[in-house]
Amino acid sequence: MNYLLKSKPKNEHKGKFLLVSIVLGGVLILGIFFLDFSRNLFYSLARPLWISENFITAPFRGITNFFVFKNNLINQKLELEDEIASLKLKQIDYDVLLKENQELKDQIGRSGEKNLIFSRVLSRPPRSPYDTFVIDVGSNQGVFQADRVYMSDNIIVGVVKTVTPNTSLVELFSSGDNKQEAILSRTGASFVLVGKGGANFQIEVPRDADILWGDMFLYPGINSSVIGSVYYIDSSSQSSFKTVYIRSPGNVFQAKSVFVNRTIR
Repeated sequence: MNYLLKSKPKNEHKGKFLLVSIVLGGVLILGIFFLDFSRNLFYSLARPLWISENFITAPFRGITNFFVFKNNLINQKLELEDEIASLKLKQIDYDVLLKENQELKDQIGRSGEKNLIFSRVLSRPPRSPYDTFVIDVGSNQGVFQADRVYMSDNIIVGVVKTVTPNTSLVELFSSGDNKQEAILSRTGASFVLVGKGGANFQIEVPRDADILWGDMFLYPGINSSVIGSVYYIDSSSQSSFKTVYIRSPGNVFQAKSVFVNRTIR
Protein backbone atom coordinates (compact mmCIF):
# COMPACT_ATOMS: atom_id res chain seq x y z
CA MET A 1 0.00 0.00 0.00
CA ASN A 2 1.53 3.34 -1.11
CA TYR A 3 1.29 6.61 0.80
CA LEU A 4 1.97 10.05 -0.61
CA LEU A 5 4.62 12.11 1.24
CA LYS A 6 3.47 15.50 2.35
CA SER A 7 5.65 18.33 1.05
CA LYS A 8 6.81 20.99 3.51
CA PRO A 9 5.09 24.26 3.08
CA LYS A 10 7.20 26.91 1.26
CA ASN A 11 6.18 29.59 3.71
CA GLU A 12 8.14 27.85 6.46
CA HIS A 13 11.53 28.88 4.89
CA LYS A 14 10.35 32.43 4.34
CA GLY A 15 9.32 32.71 7.97
CA LYS A 16 12.73 31.59 9.21
CA PHE A 17 14.52 34.02 6.90
CA LEU A 18 12.29 36.86 8.05
CA LEU A 19 12.91 36.01 11.70
CA VAL A 20 16.71 35.95 11.21
CA SER A 21 16.58 39.27 9.36
CA ILE A 22 14.59 40.88 12.17
CA VAL A 23 16.99 39.59 14.80
CA LEU A 24 20.08 40.80 12.87
CA GLY A 25 18.48 44.18 12.19
CA GLY A 26 17.62 44.57 15.85
CA VAL A 27 21.14 43.67 16.90
CA LEU A 28 22.55 46.16 14.41
CA ILE A 29 20.24 48.94 15.58
CA LEU A 30 21.04 48.20 19.21
CA GLY A 31 24.77 48.17 18.39
CA ILE A 32 24.64 51.56 16.67
CA PHE A 33 22.54 53.00 19.47
CA PHE A 34 24.87 51.53 22.06
CA LEU A 35 27.98 52.89 20.30
CA ASP A 36 26.49 56.37 20.07
CA PHE A 37 25.34 56.14 23.66
CA SER A 38 28.77 54.87 24.80
CA ARG A 39 30.56 57.58 22.84
CA ASN A 40 28.36 60.34 24.22
CA LEU A 41 28.71 58.93 27.72
CA PHE A 42 32.51 58.76 27.35
CA TYR A 43 32.74 62.35 26.05
CA SER A 44 30.45 63.55 28.85
CA LEU A 45 32.58 61.88 31.50
CA ALA A 46 35.94 62.81 29.93
CA ARG A 47 35.16 66.47 29.18
CA PRO A 48 35.60 67.67 32.78
CA LEU A 49 38.83 65.71 33.02
CA TRP A 50 40.18 67.25 29.83
CA ILE A 51 39.25 70.73 31.01
CA SER A 52 40.90 70.09 34.37
CA GLU A 53 43.99 68.72 32.68
CA ASN A 54 44.35 71.78 30.44
CA PHE A 55 43.74 74.09 33.39
CA ILE A 56 46.33 72.31 35.52
CA THR A 57 49.02 71.73 32.88
CA ALA A 58 48.76 75.09 31.07
CA PRO A 59 50.92 76.98 33.62
CA PHE A 60 53.51 74.20 33.51
CA ARG A 61 53.62 74.35 29.71
CA GLY A 62 54.20 78.08 29.98
CA ILE A 63 57.03 77.48 32.45
CA THR A 64 58.53 74.84 30.17
CA ASN A 65 58.36 77.17 27.17
CA PHE A 66 59.99 79.90 29.25
CA PHE A 67 62.94 77.69 30.13
CA VAL A 68 63.28 76.50 26.52
CA PHE A 69 63.24 80.12 25.34
CA LYS A 70 65.76 81.05 28.02
CA ASN A 71 68.08 78.21 27.02
CA ASN A 72 67.86 79.29 23.38
CA LEU A 73 68.78 82.85 24.37
CA ILE A 74 71.72 81.58 26.39
CA ASN A 75 72.95 79.46 23.47
CA GLN A 76 72.59 82.38 21.08
CA LYS A 77 74.45 84.64 23.52
CA LEU A 78 77.30 82.14 23.76
CA GLU A 79 77.47 81.86 19.98
CA LEU A 80 77.56 85.65 19.62
CA GLU A 81 80.29 85.88 22.25
CA ASP A 82 82.33 83.31 20.33
CA GLU A 83 81.85 85.26 17.10
CA ILE A 84 82.85 88.52 18.82
CA ALA A 85 85.96 86.88 20.25
CA SER A 86 86.83 85.50 16.82
CA LEU A 87 86.35 88.92 15.23
CA LYS A 88 88.53 90.54 17.86
CA LEU A 89 91.29 88.04 17.11
CA LYS A 90 90.95 88.73 13.40
CA GLN A 91 91.08 92.47 14.07
CA ILE A 92 94.28 91.99 16.10
CA ASP A 93 95.78 89.93 13.27
CA TYR A 94 94.72 92.57 10.75
CA ASP A 95 96.25 95.40 12.81
CA VAL A 96 99.52 93.48 13.19
CA LEU A 97 99.69 92.68 9.47
CA LEU A 98 98.82 96.27 8.57
CA LYS A 99 101.59 97.59 10.80
CA GLU A 100 104.11 95.09 9.41
CA ASN A 101 103.04 95.97 5.87
CA GLN A 102 103.53 99.67 6.49
CA GLU A 103 106.93 99.07 8.08
CA LEU A 104 108.02 97.08 5.03
CA LYS A 105 106.82 99.85 2.72
CA ASP A 106 108.76 102.41 4.72
CA GLN A 107 111.90 100.25 4.57
CA ILE A 108 111.78 100.04 0.78
CA GLY A 109 110.92 103.70 0.45
CA ARG A 110 107.41 103.34 -0.84
CA SER A 111 104.57 104.99 1.01
CA GLY A 112 101.26 103.16 1.09
CA GLU A 113 99.29 106.20 2.13
CA LYS A 114 96.48 107.34 -0.18
CA ASN A 115 95.80 110.93 -1.10
CA LEU A 116 92.04 110.63 -0.64
CA ILE A 117 89.53 113.44 -1.01
CA PHE A 118 85.90 113.21 0.02
CA SER A 119 83.21 113.61 -2.67
CA ARG A 120 79.44 113.38 -2.77
CA VAL A 121 77.57 111.30 -5.30
CA LEU A 122 75.41 113.61 -7.44
CA SER A 123 73.70 111.03 -9.65
CA ARG A 124 73.62 107.31 -10.19
CA PRO A 125 71.78 104.91 -12.54
CA PRO A 126 69.29 105.39 -14.09
CA ARG A 127 70.07 109.13 -14.15
CA SER A 128 73.63 108.35 -15.24
CA PRO A 129 74.85 105.60 -17.62
CA TYR A 130 74.75 102.08 -16.21
CA ASP A 131 77.56 101.21 -13.78
CA THR A 132 78.63 104.85 -13.55
CA PHE A 133 77.91 107.74 -11.22
CA VAL A 134 78.74 111.44 -11.08
CA ILE A 135 80.60 113.01 -8.14
CA ASP A 136 80.98 116.64 -7.09
CA VAL A 137 84.77 117.02 -7.47
CA GLY A 138 86.74 117.65 -10.64
CA SER A 139 89.88 119.21 -12.03
CA ASN A 140 89.55 122.25 -9.77
CA GLN A 141 89.95 119.90 -6.80
CA GLY A 142 92.95 118.13 -8.34
CA VAL A 143 91.08 115.15 -9.80
CA PHE A 144 92.41 113.58 -13.02
CA GLN A 145 91.21 110.94 -15.41
CA ALA A 146 92.05 107.36 -14.25
CA ASP A 147 92.21 108.37 -10.56
CA ARG A 148 91.00 105.47 -8.43
CA VAL A 149 87.70 105.70 -6.53
CA TYR A 150 87.00 104.04 -3.17
CA MET A 151 83.90 103.33 -1.11
CA SER A 152 86.08 103.18 1.99
CA ASP A 153 89.76 103.15 2.79
CA ASN A 154 90.12 99.51 1.66
CA ILE A 155 87.29 98.98 -0.86
CA ILE A 156 87.99 100.14 -4.41
CA VAL A 157 85.11 100.33 -6.90
CA GLY A 158 86.29 102.06 -10.08
CA VAL A 159 88.17 104.89 -11.76
CA VAL A 160 87.45 108.41 -12.92
CA LYS A 161 86.44 108.23 -16.57
CA THR A 162 85.91 111.89 -17.49
CA VAL A 163 86.59 115.14 -15.64
CA THR A 164 85.06 118.61 -15.71
CA PRO A 165 86.14 121.55 -13.51
CA ASN A 166 83.78 120.60 -10.66
CA THR A 167 82.40 117.13 -11.45
CA SER A 168 83.69 113.74 -12.53
CA LEU A 169 82.16 110.64 -14.07
CA VAL A 170 83.18 107.45 -12.28
CA GLU A 171 83.07 104.11 -14.08
CA LEU A 172 82.88 100.95 -11.98
CA PHE A 173 85.27 98.07 -12.58
CA SER A 174 82.14 95.90 -12.96
CA SER A 175 80.96 97.80 -16.05
CA GLY A 176 79.83 95.37 -18.74
CA ASP A 177 82.69 93.35 -20.29
CA ASN A 178 85.28 95.55 -18.60
CA LYS A 179 88.39 93.53 -17.75
CA GLN A 180 90.22 94.16 -14.49
CA GLU A 181 93.28 92.34 -13.20
CA ALA A 182 92.95 91.16 -9.60
CA ILE A 183 94.91 89.14 -7.05
CA LEU A 184 93.33 86.30 -5.08
CA SER A 185 94.27 87.26 -1.51
CA ARG A 186 94.43 83.72 -0.13
CA THR A 187 96.85 82.33 -2.72
CA GLY A 188 98.37 85.34 -4.48
CA ALA A 189 97.27 84.02 -7.89
CA SER A 190 96.43 86.58 -10.56
CA PHE A 191 93.14 86.59 -12.49
CA VAL A 192 91.33 88.87 -14.92
CA LEU A 193 87.83 89.69 -13.70
CA VAL A 194 85.18 90.35 -16.35
CA GLY A 195 82.58 92.95 -15.45
CA LYS A 196 78.97 91.85 -15.75
CA GLY A 197 77.26 95.03 -14.55
CA GLY A 198 75.57 95.81 -11.27
CA ALA A 199 78.82 95.53 -9.25
CA ASN A 200 79.22 91.90 -10.37
CA PHE A 201 82.14 90.07 -11.96
CA GLN A 202 82.69 86.66 -13.47
CA ILE A 203 85.65 84.46 -14.37
CA GLU A 204 86.01 81.09 -16.06
CA VAL A 205 88.70 78.92 -14.48
CA PRO A 206 89.70 75.23 -14.60
CA ARG A 207 87.61 73.02 -12.34
CA ASP A 208 90.59 72.28 -10.09
CA ALA A 209 91.47 75.97 -9.62
CA ASP A 210 91.94 76.80 -5.92
CA ILE A 211 89.09 79.30 -5.44
CA LEU A 212 86.61 79.06 -2.59
CA TRP A 213 83.37 80.77 -1.59
CA GLY A 214 84.19 83.98 0.29
CA ASP A 215 87.65 84.40 -1.25
CA MET A 216 88.67 88.05 -1.66
CA PHE A 217 90.07 89.58 -4.84
CA LEU A 218 92.41 92.55 -4.41
CA TYR A 219 93.42 95.43 -6.64
CA PRO A 220 97.05 94.86 -7.71
CA GLY A 221 99.54 97.25 -6.19
CA ILE A 222 101.19 98.16 -2.96
CA ASN A 223 97.84 98.94 -1.31
CA SER A 224 95.67 95.88 -0.67
CA SER A 225 92.29 97.24 -1.70
CA VAL A 226 89.37 94.85 -2.08
CA ILE A 227 87.61 94.64 -5.45
CA GLY A 228 85.14 91.90 -4.56
CA SER A 229 84.51 88.52 -2.98
CA VAL A 230 83.28 85.17 -4.31
CA TYR A 231 79.60 84.57 -3.61
CA TYR A 232 78.91 81.59 -5.90
CA ILE A 233 80.82 78.93 -7.86
CA ASP A 234 79.06 77.03 -10.63
CA SER A 235 80.75 73.72 -11.41
CA SER A 236 77.61 71.82 -12.42
CA SER A 237 78.33 71.71 -16.16
CA GLN A 238 80.18 68.85 -17.86
CA SER A 239 82.87 71.28 -18.99
CA SER A 240 86.41 71.15 -17.62
CA PHE A 241 85.90 74.74 -16.42
CA LYS A 242 83.85 76.30 -13.64
CA THR A 243 82.31 79.77 -13.40
CA VAL A 244 83.16 81.94 -10.41
CA TYR A 245 80.80 84.81 -9.50
CA ILE A 246 82.20 87.81 -7.64
CA ARG A 247 80.47 90.87 -6.17
CA SER A 248 81.78 94.19 -4.89
CA PRO A 249 81.40 94.62 -1.11
CA GLY A 250 78.61 96.90 0.03
CA ASN A 251 76.03 98.55 -2.21
CA VAL A 252 77.82 101.14 -4.27
CA PHE A 253 74.56 102.22 -5.93
CA GLN A 254 73.22 103.34 -2.55
CA ALA A 255 76.40 105.16 -1.55
CA LYS A 256 75.96 108.86 -0.85
CA SER A 257 79.70 109.59 -0.87
CA VAL A 258 82.97 108.11 -2.11
CA PHE A 259 86.67 108.93 -1.97
CA VAL A 260 88.96 109.79 -4.87
CA ASN A 261 92.63 108.90 -4.63
CA ARG A 262 94.24 111.86 -6.33
CA THR A 263 97.29 111.08 -8.39
CA ILE A 264 100.25 113.26 -7.42
CA ARG A 265 101.62 114.87 -10.59
